[in-house]
Amino acid sequence: MLTRCMAHTMDTTHLMTSSLAEIFSKTADGALGVDQDHMITLWNGAAERLVGYAATEVMGRPCAEVWAGRNRTGCRLCGADCSPITSARKEEPVEGREIMIHTKAGRPLWLHVSTIVVPADAPSLFTMVHIFHDVTRQVETEILLGKVQSLLGGEGDLTDGGRMSPMESASPLKVLTLREQEVLRFIARGESAKGIAKQLRISTTTARNHTQKILIKLGLHTKLEAVAVAFRYKHF
Repeated sequence: MLTRCMAHTMDTTHLMTSSLAEIFSKTADGALGVDQDHMITLWNGAAERLVGYAATEVMGRPCAEVWAGRNRTGCRLCGADCSPITSARKEEPVEGREIMIHTKAGRPLWLHVSTIVVPADAPSLFTMVHIFHDVTRQVETEILLGKVQSLLGGEGDLTDGGRMSPMESASPLKVLTLREQEVLRFIARGESAKGIAKQLRISTTTARNHTQKILIKLGLHTKLEAVAVAFRYKHF
């Protein structure tokens, strides 16, 4: 009787996993499924494209071996004390979060992860599906701008401890046209030329031309320098 029940549970779990694989087979977002023992049971095509591992390389392996996720402060998130698994066992909601992993090629990759828990017949059995997409550009921009903001936190201070004169503190941004000032705001927020073009309803080429004019007028060489100036004068 016990053997029959175990076989039924295994068949049901296999059926559920197959159904989930079918559901997530054509999604644009990556999907990683793990069971209650942290073992990978689902890995879709988008996950392969984003992370670089084929399904055959990760199926049946501990999730922490493949992801080894960390947060912005560098603390490891994956392991035996995995908080999403703990929440799922307690039947508590699993919060979405950002994690940093490394691709198969070793490249850092920031992901935004949403999680759903799919229960099985037995209360102790479930499949937890992490649905994720690449947010590397956004996160790296936020981290960079945070560092710039920290460096420029002492507005008006000189490195020798003196103060800038009113003339020295005057914003150089007045040389920019209103459109160029708009573009600079978007640059400071981490938008790409394509993103700026979409926001302002202009062509990508025009957005790039505005960026070049901003750099020339402000005597700058890179967009990072433009970001620093924007934060220096609170133009964001």
